[in-house]
Amino acid sequence: MNDSGFLIKLVDEEIERQVNNALRQRNLTLVQVWVLRSLNRKPDKTCSFKELEKVLNVAQSTCAGIVNRLAEKNFVECFTNPNDKRVKLARLTEIGEKYVQDVEQEVRDFNDRLYAGISEKELEIFFSILKKMYDNIK
Repeated sequence: MNDSGFLIKLVDEEIERQVNNALRQRNLTLVQVWVLRSLNRKPDKTCSFKELEKVLNVAQSTCAGIVNRLAEKNFVECFTNPNDKRVKLARLTEIGEKYVQDVEQEVRDFNDRLYAGISEKELEIFFSILKKMYDNIK
């Protein structure tokens, strides 16, 4: 029997375990790196907490905790929107930007290992199917 849910869970847990082990020396977690990479993709390296909650698919308090820990490490700075004081924003610092540049190659190397022996066409199909499965259940 092919149990896709269980296999996806196993792959997810192994990816998270390996990546978190690699990041431990930098005192970061996978989800923190996702935040840094998300901020780095923004033209002004800035994003609202609300937008990060949606990207990470986490609760407001969880997002705030993740971003605040990154701020304590000087990877991001937090501030309120000058036009709307209710909106909290996070911006990548120079230290955070340098880290993201360093980690991008590590991400590419990990993905190369993860996707070894899988053709571009197979990956395209795989991602298409995963997206459809996610849309089916959300």
